[in-house]
Amino acid sequence: MNKINYITGMALIVLSLSACTQQANQTADNQTADQPETPCAEEAVPEGGEWLTLFDGQTLAGWRGYCMDSIPAGWVVDDGNITFKGSESTVNPEGGDLIYDRAFKNFILEIDWKIDKAGNSGIFYTAQEVKGKPIYYSSPEYQLLDNENMPDAWQGVGGNRQAGAVYDMIPPVPQPVKPYGNWNHTKIVLYKQHVYHYMNDTLVLDFKLGTPVWKALVDKSKFSKFSNDPEKCPDAYELMLDCGKNPGYIGLQDHGYGVRFRNIRIKDLDQ
Repeated sequence: MNKINYITGMALIVLSLSACTQQANQTADNQTADQPETPCAEEAVPEGGEWLTLFDGQTLAGWRGYCMDSIPAGWVVDDGNITFKGSESTVNPEGGDLIYDRAFKNFILEIDWKIDKAGNSGIFYTAQEVKGKPIYYSSPEYQLLDNENMPDAWQGVGGNRQAGAVYDMIPPVPQPVKPYGNWNHTKIVLYKQHVYHYMNDTLVLDFKLGTPVWKALVDKSKFSKFSNDPEKCPDAYELMLDCGKNPGYIGLQDHGYGVRFRNIRIKDLDQ
């Protein structure tokens, strides 16, 4: 596929993602004109019960490594934050990512994060533990990035690798991220496979898992099964198509760069 056709195809997919944020006439699952519109933002999402605190500000109680029973090297509690030390650690090829040891299917997650200069990290959700496969094979990634100094911000298509994006799939619009060294507030809502990404109290994208549009996005991404490019991950294809069908883990990424997290809490919408 030539570059012009690829970019054009991605643009058409992004334009069709959401009746709310894109003011489209169809929803992500091909709603017809005589059907009611998809509710905007969180109209269809229940308030849920009590907030569950995932980080007590002092210990990593409740957390462990992906496919591990212990905490991976590099993760510590520092000054009341979950901190990955960056240059003091290296990415563990068997999985240095951190997960909360309880699976959720429908939820509202809130978390604050601060990235180092030229840093790159992510928040995973719906993740499944698959032995021998990295966490990002079975989970959308809410991208955390220093957009100004990390070259990955200009890769991908249309900003789909910038902060707040569904990594390598959907760009955030608008882009309200604060520069490195500043705290950003993220909210991720997942209800009945409909996902909303917020950053600093702004809705930056929404989409629905398990739809033809989601499949088209996976087909165009690094997880496509249609490429032998060594930088792509075609063996993640079926796992990515299954995202959101089952309860999954919340994860914090070890990408080898310094990052901090605080004020982590969740509402389980299935209770």
